[in-house]
Parts: sequence; structure tokens; C-alpha cells
Amino acid sequence: MGTRSSLLTLLVVICACGPQAQAPAAVRESGHLHALSSPLPCAATSRTPLGALPPALPAWCSTLDEGIDTAVHGANTWVDGFGSPQQNARLAASYKIFEAPRADRSSVFRTQHFAHNGHWMVDVAGYGQPNGVYEGSAEDFFVGPNNGGGLMRPNAGFRFERGALVIEFDVSAGMSAYGDRAWPEVVVTTASVPSPRETNGWYAAGLFGGDATVGCSFPSDRLSECRIYDSEKITANLSEHFPAGATTTFGGTPAGALAAAWHRCGPSDPDERCRDRFRLVLERDAITIFVNGVRYMLGLPRRADGRALPLGPHRDQSLITHPGSDTPPSAWAHAR
Repeated sequence: MGTRSSLLTLLVVICACGPQAQAPAAVRESGHLHALSSPLPCAATSRTPLGALPPALPAWCSTLDEGIDTAVHGANTWVDGFGSPQQNARLAASYKIFEAPRADRSSVFRTQHFAHNGHWMVDVAGYGQPNGVYEGSAEDFFVGPNNGGGLMRPNAGFRFERGALVIEFDVSAGMSAYGDRAWPEVVVTTASVPSPRETNGWYAAGLFGGDATVGCSFPSDRLSECRIYDSEKITANLSEHFPAGATTTFGGTPAGALAAAWHRCGPSDPDERCRDRFRLVLERDAITIFVNGVRYMLGLPRRADGRALPLGPHRDQSLITHPGSDTPPSAWAHAR
């Protein structure tokens, strides 16, 4: 199984792409020309990645050029339009990349991040079931035997300013070809690298056991959800369709006026037509998602006693930083 999704990051970070066929000099991928810089041998059994159009090949079927750094770094900002004209290149050295960090315990065995025509992607390959076929039992949520993907982050940490951390990005999340097999996920954590200790194997945020973490996913069914983790477990799910641990929720599902806010694209639609602009705002006691300027989801977590849960000890300190800690949070991008 392979997946492919694409992203153009505008502010701070975000996510994703997957497998193979026989190598022509150039292929049409999701509505744009995907020229192979230097074709490499690929398995004859390879398949076109989800989200790409035949006969698209994964990134490891060509030699990737060295990446050009297009990021603009500020004291507490990171802006990258990935404006390089490169067709197929590695991400610049200003990003930390973690390819297939669960390969030793998951059927997802290979990933490759790359820059392509003004956006970035990650190809994902695994041995899981075909799209739409359930893999196992509910216990899989904790061990995730068929979940995996790639992780990347800017080589920098960021602090909350005036009580908020804002992450803005464009991503083609609503592509129906992804089904329940691939989704972008944004993770904010005090960890600098994935931990060998997982809090769960289903989401990227579960890879940072031992550190306080917030993870928000953007699946193709448009049922967005954010989860808050302490060092050991999920303490709150924030969305109207799954409000466990929340004192207030709004939205997170494409119902009523929100149905038109987030694109839903067919399997033959090019990814350029499916890109939406997302804005994720993390505050001391709230998480808000905007899609194309529309408030799509609001979640306020609560403590066990029912009161609102403060996510940070001070106004300008991270919502996930432990009290007294000076560790700035890292912003990650991930796709499965």
C-alpha cells in the first residue's frame, strides 16, 4: 500500500505522500507534471500512490536533488512558501526529517519526504490492507500495527506570544482517494525527537511519550479532531463529534454552514484544486481551527473536576510546557 498527499506550508509547518510503477521519463501526478530527475529501479509489483494519478512513481524511484532552503526564519516565526522551481528535491537542511519512525513495529516500512513544484510531500509505503478494509480490533488503537508515516519539523522551537501559538498552512486534505488511509497531522510538543515510548500507536502525537503534546488531524472525511496528551495518555479529545474530555466544543464536522468551508475532492481531481488554507490557533485553554477563514472547530478541554483545563501556567508560556519549564515547543508535520 502507498499513499501520497501534498502540502504547501505558509506559516510554521505541516504534512504528506506514497509507491511505484515502471519508470517513464515523466508522469502526470495529481494534475501536474512529475518529471523524474534520474529514474531508479523499482519493484514491478509497485502501485500508484493514493492521491496520485497513474503511472506516478514514488520519490525513491528517482534521484532527488539537494534541496534549496526557501524558509524565512524570524525570532519566533517560520515562513516557507517552498517557492523553489525544483521538480524533485530533498527538503532543505533547515528541516529535521524522521522517515518511517515506526518501521520496527508497523507494517508501514518506508517513507520519503521531498519538495516538488512549490510544495512538499511525503511518500508512504506499507503492507496494510487495501483502502476501506478494516485491519483488526479496537485494541489496534493502542499498538497501531498498521499505522505509520513520516515526520518533519523546522529546526527551531517556538514560544507562545500574547497567549497564542498560530500555525497556518495550505494542504489538500479532503482528497477522497485517501479514504481512512492517509491524513495530515500537526503536532506541537516539548519533545525534539520521537520517543521510543509511545502513548498510542494510532496518531503521530502518540510518538512523543514522556512529553506533553497536542495533536490535530485533518482527515479526508473532514472530521477534524485535536487530542491533548500528558506524558502518558490522551487526556482530552476536542471535536463536536467526539467530545471526550471537553467542556465546550463546536464544529469539527462538515455539517450545515461548515459543509462548504472545506473542499471534498474526487479521486481524479488534481491536488491543486483541493488545497484549503488552515489556521490552527492554540491558546492556554482553547484550540481553534479555521478553514479558508471560517471557524471550523473550537474545543475547550476540562479537568476531571469539570472545570476548564488550563493548558499552560503563564500567558506567554507553551500550553503544553510543564510548569517551570523553559523548553519551547516544537511544531511537527506528519502523514499516515
